[in-house]
Amino acid sequence: MKAKAVAIALTAAIVLGVWSSALNNGFVYDDHKYLLGNPWIKDAVFISDIFSSSASGFSPVDATSNTYRPMLYMLYLAEYLFFGLKPYYFHLVNILAHALNAALVFLLASKLLEKEGGGRVYPALFAGLAFGLHTINSEAVNWVSASTELFFALFVLAALNLYLKRSSGLLSAPFFFVALLFKETAAALPVIIYLYDFSRGREIFERWKAYALFAAAGGLYWLMRFNAIGGFMHHKQSDLSFLEAGLNVFPLVAAYFGKLVLPVGLSAIYEFRPAVSLFDVRVMAGAAVVAGFLAAMFLARRSPAIFTGLAMMAAPLLPVLYVPALSSSAMADRYLYLPSAGLAIVLAALVSRLEGKAAAVSAVFASALLAAWAAGSLDRGHAWQSDKALWADAVQKAPNAPNAQYNYAWASHRAGDLAAAVEHYRRAAVLSPSADAHYNLGVIFMEQSLIDEADAEFRAALRIDPAFNEARAMLMEIQRIREAGA
Repeated sequence: MKAKAVAIALTAAIVLGVWSSALNNGFVYDDHKYLLGNPWIKDAVFISDIFSSSASGFSPVDATSNTYRPMLYMLYLAEYLFFGLKPYYFHLVNILAHALNAALVFLLASKLLEKEGGGRVYPALFAGLAFGLHTINSEAVNWVSASTELFFALFVLAALNLYLKRSSGLLSAPFFFVALLFKETAAALPVIIYLYDFSRGREIFERWKAYALFAAAGGLYWLMRFNAIGGFMHHKQSDLSFLEAGLNVFPLVAAYFGKLVLPVGLSAIYEFRPAVSLFDVRVMAGAAVVAGFLAAMFLARRSPAIFTGLAMMAAPLLPVLYVPALSSSAMADRYLYLPSAGLAIVLAALVSRLEGKAAAVSAVFASALLAAWAAGSLDRGHAWQSDKALWADAVQKAPNAPNAQYNYAWASHRAGDLAAAVEHYRRAAVLSPSADAHYNLGVIFMEQSLIDEADAEFRAALRIDPAFNEARAMLMEIQRIREAGA
């Protein structure tokens, strides 16, 4: 027990040290909408609205969202009541949550390895550090709006640890319920637990009481969700047919596997170019990854550590492989947060099987891998310091993504860099029709007394969105200016 306590303290200390640079970051990206512009998180009077509405319910201009995240807003409310809107403390909470998750991964790996007859602390320590330092987790840790990933994972990992200790489900089912209220991806937990039981040779009927508790927790959540958003999904984000959506699962699998194994070229936005042929190299690569993964699961079906780790890698990704429900970016680094814990456990289980010289070589390799991921995490943190830095990085890596171009233009506009703002608003409007881009261009031209240019941009905004009242009001102002100068 003393060795485990030391390992937990060491894991937490290293993880906190590496990610502490995030404390200097500001609010970026969706933080402006879901945090700074959200009245629900600034007054406890809105708690009933938080639990009875979709994630966008606070906004009078947005449609009902596909997401239901009441515990995220309860977390923000608590942070606001304690700290106000100081980004330092919001980032501190994120870093502490990530360090706690790393400790939970250590404990989970330790328990799983003990099920296989191994009691060594070092492989489990490697698992905790591999998860805690992995560069792919930069988005989840550095971005306040990604707190939902950290906390749904926290409750999932806690539930898994409790289930491995006492498999009745009585203690873990409540954690599962809270995890769902942070993010619906927590629905992967019963799948992971079933696959763990399968690897132990347990029959499903032996565990029916535990599964019934998870089903009850899930059922209560879905009733609350249905009441809040009025259905399973309100709108598609990507206009693909059923067959096209199925085909594009494979490019996403290939992309996610690539980022998990080699976390380089990370970005807040990725370009998504749908595959249209079975012979697209991305489709074939994804099919090869799926085949290899299924083969690995078959071979590891009686190894609780490897099989459960593989389940943790795959199950949380299943919802984000449904392309029509996703944004135009289609993939995001934060979706690999819990899968990276599964990868860490698989690697630890493989390391634990090595002895003698092989173990010594693996220790050197593992140390180098941890150092590389830590260095990558420190470097990637610079991109999340501000909106301008984040979107400058994104437009470099995804120049054909209209979201990246628009957001960089918006960040430049706020920073007073009007030349960059004009350039990138125009690029965004060329890549995808955007009433907002044209409107913001018009506002800049009005500030520069370029009345004719402003007039053209406001009219372009109205052609895209005839209900854009702000653009109509600006045209009326232009008419007044012209009449006054006549």
